[in-house]
Amino acid sequence: MTDTSKKALICLLGIAILFLTYMYVFKPAQEDVDKLNTECESLQTRLDDLIDKEAQKDQLLAETEEYKKQFDEVLKQYPADLNQETTVMFLKSIEENNEFVNQTFAMPKETEFYRLDANPNSNDDGVATQDALTGEEVKGGYVCTNAGYTISYKGAYQGIKDVLQYIADYKYRMNVQSFTIVHDKTKDEYSGSILINGYAIGGPDRTPDSVDPGVPAGTSNIFIAGDGSSSGSSVTSKYDEDQGESIKTSNNLAILLNSANSDLSAGIIAAANVNRDDTYVTSSDNARVELKISIYEQDGKNYVEYSIGDQKYAAEILTSDVAVYVKSSARVDSSDVNGVDVSVVNTTTLPVYFKIVDDDTTDPRFKIVNRSGVVKTY
Repeated sequence: MTDTSKKALICLLGIAILFLTYMYVFKPAQEDVDKLNTECESLQTRLDDLIDKEAQKDQLLAETEEYKKQFDEVLKQYPADLNQETTVMFLKSIEENNEFVNQTFAMPKETEFYRLDANPNSNDDGVATQDALTGEEVKGGYVCTNAGYTISYKGAYQGIKDVLQYIADYKYRMNVQSFTIVHDKTKDEYSGSILINGYAIGGPDRTPDSVDPGVPAGTSNIFIAGDGSSSGSSVTSKYDEDQGESIKTSNNLAILLNSANSDLSAGIIAAANVNRDDTYVTSSDNARVELKISIYEQDGKNYVEYSIGDQKYAAEILTSDVAVYVKSSARVDSSDVNGVDVSVVNTTTLPVYFKIVDDDTTDPRFKIVNRSGVVKTY
């Protein structure tokens, strides 16, 4: 090999060493330097931002607290979920507080339509995760759901207006998506359908509403609503505030129970109007008698019929419920056995409320032995 060839090979070897040194030593090192410079710039930007926020710490904390209060106020306008129990109670309260009857009702399943993630680090299920910088646990986001309730109704015109106002003033926000109304001139009755949209926001620290019926479990006869059934004790009504005191002066039926030897015309009197003798159904026997009360619909009108033996009387119901006032008294002595065993058959959608006053505490004169439909006592 000539000297020229040797020199050429040495030059090529030197070039190769320089190229390999650049590719595998200098270039990676330069890339690492560029990467570190980029990270430093990002951290410097983050640092400058934190320094700026630290200078405004008090102001930012105050604004955060104010925004949190405003956010909590918005959350209070919506329930945590749209569970069926509270929905049923809401619809029942519509009937209880207005001249309005829900004939049919659809109970759809709530659906998610929006997710508000307060924490960008939360996963898809809104489960709490750790903050990347502080390491502290951060709660996930809020899930917004809705459901549409279709109600077929009938009622008085004013009652329908009151229902719409009731929905507008309800403690939780909802809206009426559609509304139809038809007037039956022969009955002067209005009917139609309403589609109500309910909304809920579930998430951290949001507790669903619970319904406590306050009713003992079980009854001696599963086919007849008794004291342990849900025939009325869980129903909310306008009489709850005063425990039925207003029934004393405004009622559909009055029942007077005293000793058979009292000054009354009879020991037992049931009357749709105590000032009209023709509405009286009575018993002068010193005995427990059966008093039958039937609430039914006929020819588009509601009636209450009450009877003792062969005596009976029926009166039309012009109210949105049936209120019965029972004025009783303590026993005179052991020979005083006067009283009534009441059977209530309610085949209408109207609730029935009894207000019982001054009954004997140890041996009541008034007892409801059978009942059906919505029946509640005070």
